[in-house]
Amino acid sequence: MRKAVLLLLTSITAKQHNASASAFVALSPAATRPGSHSISALPTTAQVSTDDFMKQLGHASQIIPVLHPEDGSSPSGEQSAALLEVLQKQFAHSDGIRGFFAVYLTSPESLTMEEVPSVLVEAVRGADTKVMVPLACMNVIMPTAMTSIHQDPELKECASKTADNGLKILRLLKGESDVVSNCKAIYQVASDKVEGGDDLIEYWNKFFINYKYGPEQKADISRVIQEFC
Repeated sequence: MRKAVLLLLTSITAKQHNASASAFVALSPAATRPGSHSISALPTTAQVSTDDFMKQLGHASQIIPVLHPEDGSSPSGEQSAALLEVLQKQFAHSDGIRGFFAVYLTSPESLTMEEVPSVLVEAVRGADTKVMVPLACMNVIMPTAMTSIHQDPELKECASKTADNGLKILRLLKGESDVVSNCKAIYQVASDKVEGGDDLIEYWNKFFINYKYGPEQKADISRVIQEFC
């Protein structure tokens, strides 16, 4: 997991390429996370509503220990209510979504989870799909592509696990019209079946070009994204 920090550079580059680009991997979580798991450790709704991407990374590291208590239990009713209020505000804009999932998808807690916590499910499903869905798609396709780009075995494994976690989040929205339309466009681009005139196809085609995805990355992406079409 230490090498996950190296992949944060992709997040920064993504933001430079596209203001809504994904940050699919994160800072080493243990390096930034406070020890307290109480509600008082959570960022404020004002902070998560307005702070930029880099600050959202820190907010995510405060949220995750409350979302996943160390003893393996679920958050209490009071904690769940506070978490939902914060996550709803954070998921109202792209910097908040990107910042949270940059940390969360590579966190030890998410890598060992069998099911997505119910409060996170509610927050994801309650977000504006026009904002959430493209980013959730990126959090699948970007680490999927990195599994073949990386040569280092540890980085390959990290990218693969991150992609699996991204799939868990995208599956929460499976069947939504925005998921279907975005994934159909992604599949067409990844399959080199681009037909002009569709805004989504043009959007994803530019995305693939920006990241210089080759035949191997495209094949891997089309394989994982097909289930959502």
